[in-house]
Amino acid sequence: MLKVCQKFVLISAFSFIFPLTLWGFSKEGEELKILDELIATSERQLSIQKELKSLITDFYAQQELFYQGPEKGQQTKELASKMVKTAVTILAMAENNHYLHLFPPFFVEELRRFAGIAKKNTPPTPA
Repeated sequence: MLKVCQKFVLISAFSFIFPLTLWGFSKEGEELKILDELIATSERQLSIQKELKSLITDFYAQQELFYQGPEKGQQTKELASKMVKTAVTILAMAENNHYLHLFPPFFVEELRRFAGIAKKNTPPTPA
């Protein structure tokens, strides 16, 4: 029987002669490929998050103009339509990217209310 120390030396020497790639444990450069994929995914997520932030900022600005009313020269019906479309877009992006749980419940409910308005105004599709 080989002692533990001798086994370690034998395995280390064998690994040097026959790299792990020959054993099927790892492929050379695989860690770089994994990191490239992780970076690409992070960049896509960052882009989505920035777009979502911009849409939410637009939504708040649209709400502010809407609350000022028609006396401020805003076309209320057109502005309301923009708010509904923006809310629907925000809700869809947040749902598709699993971000809804990050937002306060009252904000999510507000988005859902606006999305409900959009559904009511959409004509039914013919069968």
